[in-house]
Amino acid sequence: MSTSTNHRQLHLLTACPNSEHDEYLKFIELSAKSGITHLQLRQKNWSFSSLLSLGRELQAILMPYSVPLIINDNLHLALELNADGLHLGQKDGDPDAARAILGADKIIGISIENNTQLEQANLSHSINYVAASAVFPSKSKNNVEHIWGLDGLAKFCQMSYHPVIAIGGINLSNIAQVGAIPISGVAVISAIHEADNPRQYIQELNQQLNQGGNQHD
Repeated sequence: MSTSTNHRQLHLLTACPNSEHDEYLKFIELSAKSGITHLQLRQKNWSFSSLLSLGRELQAILMPYSVPLIINDNLHLALELNADGLHLGQKDGDPDAARAILGADKIIGISIENNTQLEQANLSHSINYVAASAVFPSKSKNNVEHIWGLDGLAKFCQMSYHPVIAIGGINLSNIAQVGAIPISGVAVISAIHEADNPRQYIQELNQQLNQGGNQHD
């Protein structure tokens, strides 16, 4: 799942503005150069044709850096793009059904918002990772059902049969605490997009995420 067996994953989720499209593509390439391991195409309320166009542009940018493109919520789009993976919310489809359609070599992740959902995910052999959503309050998602917190995230990892990606409010001020828990990686939106120096911010996130202790892939 990881691009390196020695490093935890750093997923960046897109937040492309309707304007400054070309500048945003430059930002994505900079992020790929700087150390993100996965990019998730997550654009709410965009048309299918707009998502398809952006997805193709992102694939062309990411390919030289071997950064997988994961599609948020949209199985049809993932198929049309032949994307590297699909991330599902709880209301966005069944991972076993998605696996049957996408095939064995694609990445499938699913968001988990409570213990019942985690227990259900543990029964599936189709899932590559589960996302603990949300670890902290997040500016990028206002309909969060549950805030896991650090203690909750630690228990989540103990319970999960699948690798765990932590998401929600993760930034340089808390990444070391999150990294002390046996996660497989983190997903970030706002902190990287709002950084004055995205390259340096990504490098520092990776450094703190991976420093010390055993790595968990």
